[in-house]
Amino acid sequence: MSSESNRGPNPDAFEVLLRSLDPDRELAGHLYEELRERVEELLRWWGSPNSRDLADRTLDRVARKLSEGAEIRPGSMGAYVRGVARMIFYESRREHIEPLGNRDLPLSQPDESMEASLRCLDRCLDALPAEDRGLLLRYYDSGAAERLRIAADINISIVALRLRTLRLRARLEQCVTSCLEAQ
Repeated sequence: MSSESNRGPNPDAFEVLLRSLDPDRELAGHLYEELRERVEELLRWWGSPNSRDLADRTLDRVARKLSEGAEIRPGSMGAYVRGVARMIFYESRREHIEPLGNRDLPLSQPDESMEASLRCLDRCLDALPAEDRGLLLRYYDSGAAERLRIAADINISIVALRLRTLRLRARLEQCVTSCLEAQ
């Protein structure tokens, strides 16, 4: 979990956020609650199981950014908050995703379907050309900075890298599905 979520809201930053919503404190409080509800609904729509916590984290970050001097053009608060919510959502998903190469799977009483899936995954990974397999494993075993290095290493843009790994993953998923259906 990020240190940001452990800090909690900063009262001074929260005041800056409220003032940016409206000079009238009572109206600002009402607008804050509406904004918070919209952010929570958006996160829920994106599939977040903890939309309430992420909405709080989003507004805490917006408040902190405002208190640090971030400027939001008039009429753009909603778009700014949506952008921050999107980043918080992505961060929360990364916190719960393990890289492909580092998974510690339970060894006691493995589920038969899990074993079959893993056998198929291994079989399908082995069927990929070594270069593609290495790229896919390296990509999913890395963070954003490392992915930039991967793209530079193979002399393509980060967008091209994402597309290539997306296609490889789709091929891998199709192979695993076919393998499981054949069993």
